[in-house]
Amino acid sequence: MLHSLVILFTIIPLASFSWGLQRHFRAPDGMPSGMRALTAASTIASALFLYLVVTRGVAGVPAAGFIALSCASTALFWWAVRATSHRPPQLAHSEADPDALHQEGPYAYVRHPFYLAYCLFWFGTGVAAGGIQWLVATPLIIWYFAIAKTEERRFLTTSMAASYTEYRCRTGMIVPKVHGMLRR
Repeated sequence: MLHSLVILFTIIPLASFSWGLQRHFRAPDGMPSGMRALTAASTIASALFLYLVVTRGVAGVPAAGFIALSCASTALFWWAVRATSHRPPQLAHSEADPDALHQEGPYAYVRHPFYLAYCLFWFGTGVAAGGIQWLVATPLIIWYFAIAKTEERRFLTTSMAASYTEYRCRTGMIVPKVHGMLRR
C-alpha cells in the first residue's frame, strides 16, 4: 500500500509541473535550450526514482517523509499558480527580462516559490530512495538555486530594481526568512 502511495505521490507533482510547463509559464520565444536540458535531467531523475521505488521499495519514515514533501511541493506549486494566474511568469532560462513582480500568496514568503516547490520534491526523492537518488536530486536542487540567482540579477537590471531590492529585504530567495514571517 505504501509503495503505491509513493508512486501516486510521485505522479501528482510531476503531472502538475508538466502542466505548468505546457499551460502556465510564458515562453514567447519557445522553450529555451536550458529549459530543455532541465526537463531532460528531471525526466531522467524521475525515471530513476520510480525504478528505485519499484525495484527496491521504500517504506516507513523515508516513504512518509517523501509523501509529506510531495504534498507540500504540490500545494506550494498550485498556490504559486493561483498567485500568478493574472500574469504568469516566464519560463526558466528565458532570455527576456522579468516584467512582473509578484508579492502575493507564497511570494509574500519566498521570491521563488515555484523553485522551492521543485526543490522540496527532489529533496523528498532523495529522502525516500537515498543513495544514488541523491546523486541526481542534489544537482537538480543546485540548478534551481542557480536559475533563481540568475533571475535575481536580471530583476536588478529592470525598472523594478528598487522595488525588488526592498522585496529582497523582506523575503528569502527560496527559503523563507523567519524574521519576516514573524512580523506578519
